[in-house]
Amino acid sequence: MRGVAKLFGRSPLTPLQVHMEQVEECVDGIIEILHGFMSGMSHEEICDKAKHVSKLEHNADLVKNDIRNSLPRGLFMQVDRATLMAMLADQDSIADKAEDIGVLLSFKAIPLIDPLKVHFSDFIDKNVQAFKVVRAIIADLDELAEMGFGGEEASRVEQMVDQVALYEHEADVIQRGMLQALFANEDDLSKGEFLLWRNLLRDIGGLSNYSEKLANRVRIMLAIK
Repeated sequence: MRGVAKLFGRSPLTPLQVHMEQVEECVDGIIEILHGFMSGMSHEEICDKAKHVSKLEHNADLVKNDIRNSLPRGLFMQVDRATLMAMLADQDSIADKAEDIGVLLSFKAIPLIDPLKVHFSDFIDKNVQAFKVVRAIIADLDELAEMGFGGEEASRVEQMVDQVALYEHEADVIQRGMLQALFANEDDLSKGEFLLWRNLLRDIGGLSNYSEKLANRVRIMLAIK
């Protein structure tokens, strides 16, 4: 996207924050789809919204590629190039998972059977909470850098990293329970529905998995400063 290269003059972290804004649009779009799925949204509308999320993910990819092409080499920065690239890749994976969820739900209308419905909302919430906290961490990186990645701001961010890990763990626990329920009730689903549900749970869980991975990179960054 135009203007990303100029952002490096302010801070190498600013383009990462710009990309995260694009990633958040993808996640917000998939939250809308998931809530619609739970409330009986038509399959046609789900498909339309999934296409929109795919467009948002493409926009995020454009920003990602521009950042990769514009990132200075051999220049002293507050955060080393390899770390920035790894963090950018994690953010990209979150956007990819959001798109994947929409694609799965667009393949076929699948039933939300009661054994899955009872925990589905909580499962979504835990994954979204993990993302929202790491999104806030990324938004705070400029202030963190101004403080030399230390002091009270660093302590606050470390607590936020711990919160992401907790949400990811809670999401994992719910996911295991839902997978057990899925296998216990597989006779109530067609083979295609069973496969879609298994993959859907995996990809929703990927939101918190990659959020934790990204948060842990910030933790490591703080530890070596």
